[in-house]
Amino acid sequence: MESDDSDSDDTHNPILFTERVEASNEEKQEIFLSISSNDKVIGYINAIILHAGLLKDATYVKNKLKCKNKEDEKEILNFYNRLKSTLNTNVIFYITDFFLEKPYRGNGLGGCILKALPPWIRTNHPEVNDLYLFPYPLEKNHGKVECVKHISPKKLLEMRAHLIIFYTHNGLQKTSTPFLRMPIRHTIHIE
Repeated sequence: MESDDSDSDDTHNPILFTERVEASNEEKQEIFLSISSNDKVIGYINAIILHAGLLKDATYVKNKLKCKNKEDEKEILNFYNRLKSTLNTNVIFYITDFFLEKPYRGNGLGGCILKALPPWIRTNHPEVNDLYLFPYPLEKNHGKVECVKHISPKKLLEMRAHLIIFYTHNGLQKTSTPFLRMPIRHTIHIE
């Protein structure tokens, strides 16, 4: 499934997401979103749409969460195991990678992307309740994007703290775990 959608009201930097489904089964979908602005690809998001309600009844959760990318698989298993008691029957949009090319950082485009993403999710994946991510810095090394590795633990903590500030200023909320959350669809309880 491919979809193009521009959901940003910012006419100076309209954000366009182009979706490609990498893998899919009943419990999860692995997707790649190319992010464009002003006809230039500026970054991407790798995400997994996780149907937590279906997993609660699954006998072999680890098998159900197998991913094409083994790092993503390890990350989503960690996420699910840490939060399974609170996910209930929610459908989660879990971001494994949010990468913005260096020339486009620091000028507000990251915030524009995070503002455009919830309406895009509501339109293209209306079953999703919440967005989650684990804030971790990424770098491009020899053309490959990967987690920042070769720095001191102190510098890594500083980079993560900076990312947490960025994400919380742009709509994500801290949780009691290391994961950040953004409600996508609000459920109204009628009594």
